[in-house]
Amino acid sequence: MMRAPIVPSSARGRRQGPLDRREVLTLVAALALIVATGLLGRWQWGRGQTKRALSARIAARMHASALQQGASPLDLQHNVWRPLHARGSYAARWTVFLQNRQHAGRVGYWVLTPLHLAGTDTWLMVERGWAADAYAPGSLVPGLPTPHGEVLVSGRLAPAPSQWFSFRKDPPQAVIRQNVDLAAFARRHAITLLPYVLQQMPPCEPGLVCEWPRADNGMERNYGYAFQWWAMSVLGIGLTAYFLTRRLRRRVAEEDAG
Repeated sequence: MMRAPIVPSSARGRRQGPLDRREVLTLVAALALIVATGLLGRWQWGRGQTKRALSARIAARMHASALQQGASPLDLQHNVWRPLHARGSYAARWTVFLQNRQHAGRVGYWVLTPLHLAGTDTWLMVERGWAADAYAPGSLVPGLPTPHGEVLVSGRLAPAPSQWFSFRKDPPQAVIRQNVDLAAFARRHAITLLPYVLQQMPPCEPGLVCEWPRADNGMERNYGYAFQWWAMSVLGIGLTAYFLTRRLRRRVAEEDAG
C-alpha cells in the first residue's frame, strides 16, 4: 500500500493561497500605478476645464463695451483683452522695435510707441503692429511714419509684452530690442507709464499688420495629457487583469495536477 507523499507544512501554506508574496507585492504596485495615472488624468482634465472657462471669459471680454483710458490705471486682471480707446499724441522719438517677432512665417518687429494721454501727465505704451524687416537698404529698422498731433487709438487692453530669454541685457538706449520693461522705460524717460499696453486693432497704419498672436492658454495640451494618463491607466488595468487571470489559472492547474 502506497503512502501519500509527505508535504512540508510551509509548502502546504504556500499552495493554499492563489498568489505568493512576490506576486502580491507586484499586484499592489500595479494597482498603485493605475490609481496614480488615473488621478493624474483627472488633474489634467480639471486644468483643461479651468482654462476652457478662462477662454470663454476672454472671448466675452473681447466683445464687451469699449473702455476709455484716462489718467488712472484700469484694473488689468478684470479687464484684460477688453476693447480700449485712448486719445493722445505719440512720442515718435521713443519708438522701440522688438525684434525676432514672426507673422505668417516672416521675421520682423513689433513696433511700440508711447502715447501721451490727452489732458494728463500719464503715458500709455501702444503696440502699433508688426512690421517686416527694413524696407530701405542700409536701414536697420522699417521707415514707418508716426502720426503727428492728437490721435484716437483703438485696440484692446493687453498685458505688457512677455520677457524673452536673452544672453545679454538690452542697453537702455537701444531702439532695436529683444525685450522692453515698462517700468525701466518709464524711469529712463522720467514719465508716468501705465503697467499695460494697448494693442492696436485694424485698421492700422500703412506698413503695419495689426494681427496679434491668439491668447492661447494651452487647454488642448491638458486634454491630450489627460487622455494619455487615462490610456496608461486602462492599459495597466488590462495587463494586470490578464496576468492575474493567467496566474490564477496556472495555480488551479497545478493544484489539480497535484
